[in-house]
Amino acid sequence: MQTPRLKILSVSIPVPDGQILAGTLIEPARPNGVSVQINAATGVARRYYESFAAFLAGRGFTVLAFDYRGIGGSPQSPGAPLPRMLDWGRRDIPAAADFLSRHAPGHRRAMVCHSFGGQMLGLMPQAGEIDAVLAIASQHGYWRNWSRRHQIRLLLSWYVAFPAVVGLIDRIPGWWLGGQPLPGAIARDWRRWCCSPHYLVDDDGAPLRPHNHAVRARMRMISFADDHDFGPKKGVDRLMGYYPNASIERLHVAPRDWGLQRIGHFGFFKRDMPQQCWAAQADWLLQAASAPATATASAGAGGAQNLKAG
Repeated sequence: MQTPRLKILSVSIPVPDGQILAGTLIEPARPNGVSVQINAATGVARRYYESFAAFLAGRGFTVLAFDYRGIGGSPQSPGAPLPRMLDWGRRDIPAAADFLSRHAPGHRRAMVCHSFGGQMLGLMPQAGEIDAVLAIASQHGYWRNWSRRHQIRLLLSWYVAFPAVVGLIDRIPGWWLGGQPLPGAIARDWRRWCCSPHYLVDDDGAPLRPHNHAVRARMRMISFADDHDFGPKKGVDRLMGYYPNASIERLHVAPRDWGLQRIGHFGFFKRDMPQQCWAAQADWLLQAASAPATATASAGAGGAQNLKAG
């Protein structure tokens, strides 16, 4: 039997401040009534997620992947302010959500968030409209959430190397992070956050959590036992406290639990990830988006560890 074809569209997403974001919209042949927005990690362009996005669309989801301002296909638009990391959360992610809502009215709303993408939900005015969130290696980025061995490296990075490099060339080169180059203002936001125990803070250092209590989605937060550099277990655990009214299922997965040798911070979205692993998360997304959230929960499966929010 022939597999129904997907409709893949390049789209432009307007942001109220004049920025235009580049996006890829994938429409399924047989929609299941759930739309999925993919919120990327820091410095990662949307093309990295397109294999997973196409997989989800093949299972009936309408999927939008997009580039934050200053990344990939979304350079600074004429007339728009200089790109800042803060604007990824308070402007770009909400604009993408509005675009997808207009395109697929009446759909249940889900998000797949990688790393940074899962930290920003509380900056969205539409935070209370999200039905389900799959957060992959999304963490509280304060540098002391890492192991003592990694803290030495991060201390040197945030307090010595980053200020020196950004001060000299006004950007962070892409090779440093393994992704896209980061413009200077974005890098400065990121450094300020990672040096604060509150993590997300405004320019004066005050905590930024304007809509966090409105998030009542069902959430599955996954970390990986071999993700030491970017998404340590302690950091992912701490992010749970940012969403006190969400119904959270917390999984800590060793690669062997999924029959793999390595996953790390980026492996989940690679095209060679076993499809049964993707299928399990797609099944969860459909079920979670279709059912109302009740109470905060912690439940594991498949060798994952159960943790409590806090």
